[in-house]
Parts: sequence; structure tokens; C-alpha cells
Amino acid sequence: MKISDVLTPELTSCNLPGRSKKRILENIAQIITAQLGGNNELCDLLFDNFVSREKLGSTGLGNGVAIPHCRTPGVKKIYGFLAKLTSPVDFDAIDDEPVDLVFALVVPEEKNDEHLSTLARIAKIMQDEESRQKIRDCENDDLLFNTVLALERK
Repeated sequence: MKISDVLTPELTSCNLPGRSKKRILENIAQIITAQLGGNNELCDLLFDNFVSREKLGSTGLGNGVAIPHCRTPGVKKIYGFLAKLTSPVDFDAIDDEPVDLVFALVVPEEKNDEHLSTLARIAKIMQDEESRQKIRDCENDDLLFNTVLALERK
């Protein structure tokens, strides 16, 4: 599954605020919930699922990147959310470096293969130093969205 299948301009943020991992995950859950037309119950479920996944092991990959993801019942397709944070936060990353780029995924429980292929596509882009720099250089949501789609096509 391609990034362009899961990411929309509305689910892209060039300046996501938050001073902690939990606050970032809470902000992401709120934004995704709003895009899905959900209520507080869905928002709480997404947040709890993100936090539960982090308890299994940090999704901080290193080099300032995290890819939090969770399976959520009732969600019909995979949704992505890309954010450049307003300031780096501790994400318990593998290299102990703070995170400033986050690509979150919300996945239906039954979409295992699509989930793994989408994670692999995201990780491939985020592991490339030049690609990370291009993403970090983005100054608005539209540019961030279009940059990551261009990087996927590369």
C-alpha cells in the first residue's frame, strides 16, 4: 500500500505542538478523530491504542523519527498522519535522540499485510538522510504533504 493511499493534506501538519510523547500521541489521536468524524470515544480509543503499542516497545526509529502505529477496531482503512513537530520530544528512541518527525498509522485489525507494506514504505523514506532533511526543510502543510509523496515516487 502506498503512502498516497493513506495520507491526505488534512492529515499532514508542519508544526504539531507537544512537549511529550503522550501529548504528541494525544494530539495525533484528536486530529485523526476529527478527520474521521469521530467522537471522544474514538479519540480516547486511538490514544489508548497508541500508548499500548508504545508500551510494547518504542516506535522511535532513531535519527529523529518515530512511526507510532496501532490497530483499531471499527476503522475501515489505514489512515496516516505525518507531522513535523514544533520542537523535538523524547520518544524513547533506539538512539536516545529526540524525535521531530512523526508518521503515525491507524490500521484496521484485519489489514496486516497492508499495514506491514505501508510501514516498510514509510521507514524506507525516513531512513534516508537526504529525505529526512527535505521533510525537515518544509515550511507548510502542503509542502510537507507533497514532499513526502514525491519522495515515495523517487
